[in-house]
Parts: sequence; structure tokens; C-alpha cells
Amino acid sequence: MWKIFVKNIRTQAYKADDVIDKFVLETKLHEEKSIWEWLFDFCSHMRRVENLANRIKDIRDSVRTIRQENPQIFQPNRTLNLPTTLAREPQDTFLEVKNMVGLTKEANEVMERLQIVGGTEEVECIAIVGMTGLGKTTLARKLWSDSQITDKFCKNIWVSVGQSNELKSVFFVILKSSTGPNREFRCNGENELAKIIASFVTEQDMRCLIVLDNVCASGLVNFFKNVLPENKKGHRILMTTRRRDMAASCASKEPYHLKFLNGEDSFQLLEKIVFDNGIRHRKDELVEVGKSIASKCGGLPLAIEVIAGALKKVDPSAYYWKRVENNFWQCVVRENDTSSCWKIVEASYGSLSSEMKACFLYCLAFPKGYDIPFQMLISLWMAEGLIESNPINFSSPKDKAEDHLMEFENLNLVTVSREITGSIKKIKCNEIFYDFYKMEVTKESVFQQLGQTHDLPSINDPDISRRLHIESSHLSDFISQNPSAEHVRSFLCFPSDDRVANVDIQLIPKAFPLLRVLKIESINIPSLKNLDQLFHLRYISISANIWNMSKLTHLKTNKPCKLPLPSTQKGKRSSCPLQTLSKISPQTCNKDVLGEASNSLKKLSIQGNIEDSVKTNSDRFSTFEGFQTFEKFECLENLKLISDVPCHSNAFQLPKVLFRFLLKLKKLTLSNTMFDWKEATKLGQLRCLEVLKLEKEAFTGSIWKPEENEFRKLHILSIHSDDLHTWVASKSHFPELRVLVLKCPQLESVPAELSQFLQQS
Repeated sequence: MWKIFVKNIRTQAYKADDVIDKFVLETKLHEEKSIWEWLFDFCSHMRRVENLANRIKDIRDSVRTIRQENPQIFQPNRTLNLPTTLAREPQDTFLEVKNMVGLTKEANEVMERLQIVGGTEEVECIAIVGMTGLGKTTLARKLWSDSQITDKFCKNIWVSVGQSNELKSVFFVILKSSTGPNREFRCNGENELAKIIASFVTEQDMRCLIVLDNVCASGLVNFFKNVLPENKKGHRILMTTRRRDMAASCASKEPYHLKFLNGEDSFQLLEKIVFDNGIRHRKDELVEVGKSIASKCGGLPLAIEVIAGALKKVDPSAYYWKRVENNFWQCVVRENDTSSCWKIVEASYGSLSSEMKACFLYCLAFPKGYDIPFQMLISLWMAEGLIESNPINFSSPKDKAEDHLMEFENLNLVTVSREITGSIKKIKCNEIFYDFYKMEVTKESVFQQLGQTHDLPSINDPDISRRLHIESSHLSDFISQNPSAEHVRSFLCFPSDDRVANVDIQLIPKAFPLLRVLKIESINIPSLKNLDQLFHLRYISISANIWNMSKLTHLKTNKPCKLPLPSTQKGKRSSCPLQTLSKISPQTCNKDVLGEASNSLKKLSIQGNIEDSVKTNSDRFSTFEGFQTFEKFECLENLKLISDVPCHSNAFQLPKVLFRFLLKLKKLTLSNTMFDWKEATKLGQLRCLEVLKLEKEAFTGSIWKPEENEFRKLHILSIHSDDLHTWVASKSHFPELRVLVLKCPQLESVPAELSQFLQQS
């Protein structure tokens, strides 16, 4: 009933939104007419406005009817006497994975962190963190019952916390575990119970291990740190949680992140459950389909356990197993069935606010495995009206978006990649439950994906479809049908594997007059006429000739592009205000193409086969032609030079006077360029350089010896080198260094004076 009510309210809200946007558009178009057109159209204009007013009345009547049919929903909230959820005993743990393979390596690693022998005598908290259903509880139980633990700790107490964060209930579980179930305590206050626990531990002079399973609030753990007495016994708290932020704030040392199973272990676990360890009785015909099913579980043990249960119920033949595979998500996630993976969905996606759910489901409009740039996502969320600035706490949309993504990351819904500075760079949806949440997108009518069948792509319901998603290979067929859906607010087109020719999108403004978001990738659009008719447009991302855009300041592409030569026609050539150009191919990096932007460009990213763009000059040295182009880039502050394949030309060198070209360069990124380490001296002469990222194979060789008076303003240095063996440097070579990131497996040692700046890669 509730879902039907929400759907009906949403439909009326959409209708009201349509009427308002149509009224604004109607008024705008009428005002822009000439005086004679305005007078001639006045009567028709008033009829259209009157029609919109009547539609508002219809919406009001519909809302009144919905209210009358659902009186109980509009009743004021009443206080309900709900039973208090007590902390549970070990046998009732939250979503424990009963069958696992291995875990010996993981158990040993966590055991080392517990430091049961020779460790600190202070109270410490060790955290195991990971997605629900990954086996955190199973790992904790394996440790809890291990002979090393039982020998070194006199008292081991297990508390399954779950959603209950009441200290009182947790304290009672601990007291009963410590003193026996028959003893009664005549006290009510949490502080009094805490004192009893502390005094009992002190009197017994014993070493305690407390396992807090499935912790959802940090306050509980921090309280326990203070309850256990500081009697130099080396008490330990072992907690499991799915929240990364909580693990980081509570743990005394780096949390242990439980990893997903690899393909081999996933199939091994599937076999173990389905055949009850009698793997020798399996049929060879089941191996291929079994591995395919196991791979769909994404390395999540609980998902493997659930799907294995479904396989045990059918005849062990390839035919029936394929039927199970075809209905994978119906088997793995059964709504409100606690024996399925439904609890994972409920504990992650289900715990989000309505606003966060809308933002997360919007991310699923992007193809599986798509790296979504953070700035793009913010712009799209804002254009869609999913996030707004908060004047109460002065938070900006960017702050709000970061908060949302941090929550998604904590719940393992997305993976976040960051810059060295810690700022969010890109996000990617977790692929394990991607297909399931994609079904949620369809159910909630968040997006309609066109072209999923063999028929011509078409809109299922033009009256309610508000966001459309299509691959570029289907766009031409879709446009050719002259689609019409005035309710559509977003039209997103993503690249496909097929090569697509030019597509004329002039019909889009007529088909979708209320469009707010237009994003079309990997298609060259020959004409942009009529787009000015999209009065409500808030976000546009398309392909076009950038030199014809006199006000374009930032251009970013997901793949390296080859830019055309600027027009040389008389009266056509004009200065271009481009400040950001990312990414372009090496072939484009020459004076003829980039000369238009040389006076304004601040950020430039070049990616492609650099070696193919190397030419030999009269001095018999090979040099990248683009380096000569840099002579005019007086404003350039950020440069990326990335070769898709390693440059094996031994004579590939940086210009000796590079520092004269890039006077204002602050950030430089190199990858696969394979310069000799002696060339780094030329980088050290860049007077304004603050960030230097030397990614894999940027430089080659085993020794780097910087010279004095280099890198005088460098703040951040990142080096990824597989063959760097010796680095001879001191603080005098990098006087302003603040952050050092190294990924150099062969490096003997980090220079002593620089080790204080080292951060984990």
C-alpha cells in the first residue's frame, strides 16, 4: 500500500513539475516574439495558459482524492511502545557466513594485530571491516575459538551488537558471560554497570578479550575502551563493522580490510556447499556453468552460499544450473527473506535517506565499470535537482556530494579513487550488486534504458519516462523515429563498442522541449542548431568543433581526442578562451592546432602513443614535437603527459630549456615516458613546480641522484617505479616537501631526511 501511495504522489508531483516548466517556457517564448507576433499570438497564448491552469486544478483534485483514500498515512505520529532490542548471544549472529574456504591467512594477519604475545599492555581495539556477507563474523569466530586466544585470555566475551547500541543491554550480556546466568544485578544505570564490569575484571586479575560483532555506532566501542581497567593486562577489543569510517575512528591501529574471494576460491566454496564436500562426485559438465555462476557472486561468500542453496534444490545437470544462472538475482536477493542476500541490500541501500537513494540510483545510469568523474557527477546531480546547497549549515553542493559519496563508500556501494591530496577524483559503482540495483532503477522509474531489445529503440511510456539512457550505436535509429516525449528531462548517451558516424540531433529540442540534461558521448555532432530552444537546459555535454565555440573555457573528454585545425577562413579565426584541455592525442599537440589556446590554457592533458609522435632533429636526438609548442604556453599550470605504451626510444629527452617554456607550471604528471633519471634535473629547474607525479615507467634506471638547488617549491612527490634501486637525496634537494608517496618495490631505502613525509600508497 505504501509503495502505491508513493507512486501516486510521485506521479502528481511530476505532473505539477511539467505544468510549471511548460508555463515558464510558454511565457518565455511569448515574451521573445516581436510586437506584431505577440499581438497575433495573444489569444492562443491565453488559451494555452488557461489550459495549464485547468491541469493544476486536476492535479489538486487528484491529490485530494489520494489523501481521502489513505487517511491513516496522514495521521500524526504516535509514540509506540516497541520492545527494546537487546544484544544477542553468539548463536544468533547477524548474517554469519556458515561456510567458508581458507581464512587461515586472514586469521593469522589479524592475530598479529592483536599482539597476544609481546604486545602492548594497554587496552587496544582491533577492527575487521568489510561488506556485509563477506565473512567478518566467521573470521572473528575463528579467532575467538582459536587455542592461542583461549590460552592467552582468561575471559573471552562475545557480543552480537547489530542495530542495538544500548549500552545497558550490552553490559548485561557481558556480566552474564562473566559471572554466570543466574546472578542478578540490582542496578539500572549504565555507569553503575560499567563500574561493576571494571571492578570484576580487576578483582579477578584476568586478561579479557571482548568481541563486538557488527558494530553500527562508534560510541559503544569508545565507551568500552574506558570501561576496561588500565591494569597492564593487555585487554583487547575485537570489533567487526561494515563501516570504514567507524573502523578508522575506533581502531587503535590500521583496520583489517577483509577482501573478496578470487575466482578459484569462489568456485571452490560453491562446490563445497553444493556437493557437501564430496567434490569427487561432481559432474564435469557442471564445471563451466558452475564457474560462471560463482563469478556472478563477485567474490561475496554469502551470495555464493545463497546461490549454492538454490543449486542443491535442482537436478545436478547443466540444463537446470543454467536455469538458476538465468534467474540469478531472483535466487540471491529475495525481498524480506533473511536467508538470502536481502539483508545486505537492507543494511546498505536500505539505510540511505530518500535523497541519497536518488543520488545513488542516478549513478547506475552509467554503464557497469564506468569511472564517473566527480565534478561531472556533481554537475549532473545539481542539474537534476537531486542536491542543493544548505543555507542552514552553509554547506555547498560539492560538500553535500562528498558527504553522500563518503556514505556510499562506507556502505560498499561505490569505490572512490582520490588524488594524492585526498580529494575525490572518480567513483565507480560496486559491480557485485550492480545488476540488482539496476532492477531497482527500473522499478523506481529512475531511468529507462533504450535499445535493450532487438527492436528499434523506443520509449515505453512517453507520459512518465523522464530520464532516457541509450548507447551511441542505437542513437541514430532512435532519432530517425522522430520521438516525442515532452516529459523527458534527461537524455544521456554513452559510448558503445561499435563505431558511430555523425548523428544529427536537431530533432531533440522538438522531441524533448523540457530537457534539463543533455549528455552525448563518442559522437561527432555536425550541427548544434535549435539547442537554444531548450530553455530549461542546465547541463550539456556533446561533441563539436571547439574552435567554433568562442566562449568555451573547459573541455574534458573520457578518451584522447584528435582536434581539428582551426578555421583559416577570413573573418573566422579568433582567439579561443580555453583554460582546460583534457585529453588530447599527441598528434594534436602542435603549434597549428593549439596555437589558438596558447595564451589562455592553464591545464593540459596529452595521452596516446608518444613514441609514434617522436621526430628526429638535426642533433640526432629524438624529442616530442609538442615540447616546441610549450614555448607559447605562458599560463600553463597543470600538465599531464601519458603514453599508452612505454616509450623505448633511448634518446627520448626533455628540452634543456624546458624551464623557460613552462614558467608557471605547478603540477606535472608523467607516465610511460621512460626518461632516463638524469633527465629529472630539467624538471627540477621548473621554478613554480609544486606537485610532481611520476607514474609507472615515467623514468627508467636504477639510480636517481638529484642535484642541489632543484625542486625548490615542490610540496608533493609521487614515484611509481619498478626498477629504481637507489635514491640519493636529502631535505636540501626538496626543501618544501610535505607529502611523499612511493611505489618502488626495488628501492633499498627511503632517504632518511625524507622518510617523515612518506605516506601510504
